[in-house]
Amino acid sequence: MPDIPSCDIERRVDGAVVVRVHSRVTGGRALPDAVFAFRAGDPQFSFWEQQLRQREMLPTTELPISMPMYEPT
Repeated sequence: MPDIPSCDIERRVDGAVVVRVHSRVTGGRALPDAVFAFRAGDPQFSFWEQQLRQREMLPTTELPISMPMYEPT
């Protein structure tokens, strides 16, 4: 199954997996993000938990941070 890049997946303290699917801007407007919570026993829980585990196993990459440049006056 391909990775789903347009969403965030996290685990809550109660064990539920929360999926936030980001909306797209169409015609200059965007709908609110769709947010779903899956708990053990839900039909899609194992799929989203697997997606979360795969993302957790990916190496984190450091983003370059550009520092502001100040010129003496």
